Amino acid sequence: MSSIHVARQPIFELKRGLVGYELLYRRNESIVRADGEDGFMSAEVIVTALLGMGLPSLAGNAVAFINFSRGQLLNDSWRLFDPHAVVIELLETVERTQETIEACRRMVREGYRLALDDYIVEAHSRPLLEVASIVKIDVLNRSRRDLEQVVAQLADADVRLLAERVETATVRDMCTELGFVLFQGYLFSRPETLTKTDVSAGQLATMRLLNLLQDPGTSDPELEAAFQSDLALCYKLLRIVNAAAVGGRGVSSIPHAIRLIGRDALHRWLSVILVASLGRKGDVTRELAMAAITRARMCELVALNSSEPRNVGSAFIVGLLSLLDTLLEMPMETIVARLELSDEIRGALLKSSGPLGAPLRLVQAYEHADWDAARELAISTGVADEALPRIYLDALQWATEQVSLAAA
Repeated sequence: MSSIHVARQPIFELKRGLVGYELLYRRNESIVRADGEDGFMSAEVIVTALLGMGLPSLAGNAVAFINFSRGQLLNDSWRLFDPHAVVIELLETVERTQETIEACRRMVREGYRLALDDYIVEAHSRPLLEVASIVKIDVLNRSRRDLEQVVAQLADADVRLLAERVETATVRDMCTELGFVLFQGYLFSRPETLTKTDVSAGQLATMRLLNLLQDPGTSDPELEAAFQSDLALCYKLLRIVNAAAVGGRGVSSIPHAIRLIGRDALHRWLSVILVASLGRKGDVTRELAMAAITRARMCELVALNSSEPRNVGSAFIVGLLSLLDTLLEMPMETIVARLELSDEIRGALLKSSGPLGAPLRLVQAYEHADWDAARELAISTGVADEALPRIYLDALQWATEQVSLAAA
């Protein structure tokens, strides 16, 4: 099987939280057009890639939104999936023929859900509204009047409206007023209001401890004093020793625990716990924290698999901290000023520059399904392009495990 790129983007319902992920995918090598359409998976690829990876690995307990081509609809490829685990998404590029409409009707009769992407109200495609559950509307740079007209055209249809490419809270609120109930894209946008949220005292204490661990001049007594001054940090230390499976039974003192885990590993664990703690305000921030931890592990694996020497630990920290500006709703410059970071890490976070900036740009391109950019960056970074899907899935699985441990 040729290599398959798979990424995911979350879909939220404001009152319910995370409802699913749209799976974004493309073959690694030159795209082979099927049914005149670009970027679709063949039925064989669905079996070997998505089913081989397992939908739970990609979507967890959420629903997977999967793009289907006309050919896949007609050959009933949707029967490969549990109808409760997927929403079949029909892109606007798929021709609305009688054959296509009948295939959609057959699919819905068998218990599957249909989503229409960028649906345009036209006479020949109107029958699709009778069987669809969701209609996706691209709201980027569209006026309120324009969207009001679209909503009015769909008013008599029994469908849920999904706003995609939502980049600001203002647009989200406008879409909510117009009747949209599902949202996609807001997770990865910059916050509309900066310096709105600040870190708690406990999170600041963790940041200070991270700075101490990063400084080779910090003595063991200084680290012990930092932990002793905060009961919560002591508890975190013991949890980390136990979770790291380093023989933590019978820990006799804080210095003993630190020696067991090691400073580098302790820095890594505390970083993950810090980011996970920032994601407890709600589903959007929780998913964003998950994305940050996934990104950290992927940056680390990219650095590890690179043909050029890179600091693997620093690559992890760059990935982990790269979403803090969105999580904390404050400029990255302010966050970096609070942390004692190396020049390489600062350059990567503020300008995406230097040897650590390249892995970060590669991971960001992959997350956003910009496959062409990811391929070029993989080449320049010295990472085999075909290794990226495996790296992404490994990072996703690792992040899921770490978030569970951090929440325990």
